[in-house]
Amino acid sequence: MSTGNVPPAQQPSYEVPPDQAGYQQPSQGGYQAPQQQYNFVPQAIPVRQSWGSATKEKWVAAALAAFLGPFGIHKFYLGYKQQGQTMLLVTLVGGLFTFGLALAAMGVVSIIEAVNYVILTQEDFERVYVYGYKAWF
Repeated sequence: MSTGNVPPAQQPSYEVPPDQAGYQQPSQGGYQAPQQQYNFVPQAIPVRQSWGSATKEKWVAAALAAFLGPFGIHKFYLGYKQQGQTMLLVTLVGGLFTFGLALAAMGVVSIIEAVNYVILTQEDFERVYVYGYKAWF
């Protein structure tokens, strides 16, 4: 029997493949746990599904609030059907019984909302009013 040249047994490799993110090579024989990254949301806003187009323009909502705000048109545009109906009823029915005082009150509310829409960036506007659930102010 000839033993010949037999290649030496290969030692198992303990290297971590580079495609396994988060794991590092052990240094001086010790094990290092993976580094975890956490993404924290600064504000917890409940997420809702918006009807129609997911992207709503803040300028359209602000213009509707400024010009047709007492009738709640901007609320309907943003998908807040119940709040839009509330503004419409307060303006029409309440305006009849208060000789227009309810109309003026809804006008002030809608102007405040228009200003709130304008001062936000488009991304913040969508986060708060389109995907979040902030129906008033």
